[in-house]
Amino acid sequence: MSPPSMRRPPCFISTGSVLMDLPLHVGRVPAPGGAVTATSSGPAVGGGYTVVSAVARQGVPAALAATLGTGPNSAQVRETMMIDGVELVVEELVGDIGTCTTLIEPAGRRTFITTEGVEAEPQREDLDRLELIPGDWVYTTGYDLAHPTSRAVLAEWLLALPDGVSLVADLGPVEPEIPGSILDPLLGRTNLLTGNHLEITQLSARLGSPSAMRRAAPDALIVRRTGVHGCVLWPARGDVIEVPGFARDVLDTTGAGDTHTGVLVAGLMDGLDVVAAARRANAAAAEAVSRLGPARSPRRDEIDALLAVQAASEARTAPDVMHT
Repeated sequence: MSPPSMRRPPCFISTGSVLMDLPLHVGRVPAPGGAVTATSSGPAVGGGYTVVSAVARQGVPAALAATLGTGPNSAQVRETMMIDGVELVVEELVGDIGTCTTLIEPAGRRTFITTEGVEAEPQREDLDRLELIPGDWVYTTGYDLAHPTSRAVLAEWLLALPDGVSLVADLGPVEPEIPGSILDPLLGRTNLLTGNHLEITQLSARLGSPSAMRRAAPDALIVRRTGVHGCVLWPARGDVIEVPGFARDVLDTTGAGDTHTGVLVAGLMDGLDVVAAARRANAAAAEAVSRLGPARSPRRDEIDALLAVQAASEARTAPDVMHT
């Protein structure tokens, strides 16, 4: 990132650890000692990268503050970052990032097999060197907050973010593994809290009720992603708002939630109101699930085209009040 003295524009900075994903579509998960044949679209950059890529593909400045290594997996990440225009703002470590092999069954159930690498070793001195400015957005994931070697480093740094820097938290399915000593203060600092229906329900149950969740995150826009139905927004000060989704044939939901988050934040950074930003995010996620293989967020012009088609469709089906 350019130093503040150069008056750089606000930037989205992701601390989400990056892995190489290998999705394998299987008819069934084999029994112990068994075998099964799979089909795959091949390895792709995954983990926390999908979110920062989605932001960059909207033309918004985006940077990765997650640790990469010197090995071939990390080299592939850097190549992808160059294509997407994502800047790496921390130093690399000797070694390589890990992998995540996903067994995907026909009904959509996923089984994950993960190997760990340098992505689990954030360096506090690297994070402290980042010169953040008001208007920046910092992103964190539950996977990193739950991991025993990364959570303390990240949590301490996130809680020390300067005023005017917004924090986005996607706690994911591992939220129950995040210690209360880490989770509670971070919720109080969070400006955007996002998760799917199950994850937000799970967090609400942990805290005792939806109202308790609101008290725990008093300044956060809470986003409940509801798949093809769109999302539900709960602003820090205001009523709950349902933003409808877009009809699409669902082929692969991998990374759709991350795409939604990235496009939503990019819209907010562009100055859109929360409903307009969420509508763009819903369109992007709908397009992402209609494609096989790892999620690649639609670019800004592709989302514009999707929204234009939807608007035209709605206009055709709207009642003609002039002739009723």
